[in-house]
Amino acid sequence: MSSSVQFRMTVSPPTSHTPPAPRPDLAEDYESLVMDACELLAETDCRFDVAGFGQNPWPVDVSYDLSSVIEQLPRARTALRRGERARIDFYGQGVERVVTFDPVGERVTMTCTTRTDRIPAPATETASLTAVEGMLAALAHDFRQALDRACPDIATREPFTQW
Repeated sequence: MSSSVQFRMTVSPPTSHTPPAPRPDLAEDYESLVMDACELLAETDCRFDVAGFGQNPWPVDVSYDLSSVIEQLPRARTALRRGERARIDFYGQGVERVVTFDPVGERVTMTCTTRTDRIPAPATETASLTAVEGMLAALAHDFRQALDRACPDIATREPFTQW
């Protein structure tokens, strides 16, 4: 059993600190705000990278795929903290896979299933709960850093201020 996480999701914040002009029309609800933020981040050199389950890198982008993951991130983190099953659905066309996190004690079994003809190899991976929680916390932190650089008006909103 592996103690480090082979499956990984990372955000590389933009290198520039020059944010676009503030947008007064930003949404108030979480999901729409995340979509707005990821559209703005996609206009920078921000990167979203996913690897694991036999593919490095996954064919993901910032505007759509990162948005879908960040929308699901709080729910997944809360479930894992409670010792409950969590999942992140990469539903974008071309990716179309779900990563399920099944915690048992201090271990998490991650399973990747697809809705395409791509077969994950391996389809499961086991890591420590601490490592998986750390990966998700780092993703949230790095997303917040990306917002600080490119979308400071969004970074000051909840829940991002806590990330």
